[in-house]
Amino acid sequence: MSSLLRPVGHLPASVYWFRRGLVLAALALLLFLILRLFGGGEDPQNTAASGPQQDPTTTPSVAPTTTPTASEKKTEKTEKPVKTSETPRDTKCEGNDLRIEALPANRKIVAGSVLNFVIRFDAVADECKASIDSGELTVTVMSGNDLIWTTTHCGQAIQRTTLVVAKGKQAATTVPWNGRRSGPGCLPGQPAAKPGTYVVKAVFDDRESTVQAFQVV
Repeated sequence: MSSLLRPVGHLPASVYWFRRGLVLAALALLLFLILRLFGGGEDPQNTAASGPQQDPTTTPSVAPTTTPTASEKKTEKTEKPVKTSETPRDTKCEGNDLRIEALPANRKIVAGSVLNFVIRFDAVADECKASIDSGELTVTVMSGNDLIWTTTHCGQAIQRTTLVVAKGKQAATTVPWNGRRSGPGCLPGQPAAKPGTYVVKAVFDDRESTVQAFQVV
């Protein structure tokens, strides 16, 4: 301990004290730099907090806006309204949609022979489908006020079918008459129509045709 306080050597004591002062100063500077590097300096958070802050009440509010994306715009352009109404081709014909004619294939036949009636349909406006059967179509042969023959008795004479009826395009079906009278149930063995003038008329869904005359000879 005495050697630290009283340096021993051939040099003057002041030289040794000067050297010791330099060593102590170097150690102090090194310690200061270590503390400065690893633990010193200002806290970045405190520095940021100490800076000027913006008052939130003065910040202008910006309303959010929504801009359609490219895919949404494309969807809007490509989407089309769904059609729920029936197209004319799928619409069922009613009596008011049609004009109907019953035309004898021959204007003169021999008594007891078969005569075909051509039942022709014309559309009044839009295209439609006519369901032909004995429930919708009736064909009648008259002589004055005398009922000679009718599909109400002989429904099998009407062939069940479906006709597409369009304006300007005629559609037709054929109904054969056996040249004889008819009765309920269309029983066979009925008498043949006598020579004379007869008329035929057709009715489809309450729409009547004009009468067409022919002769039995």
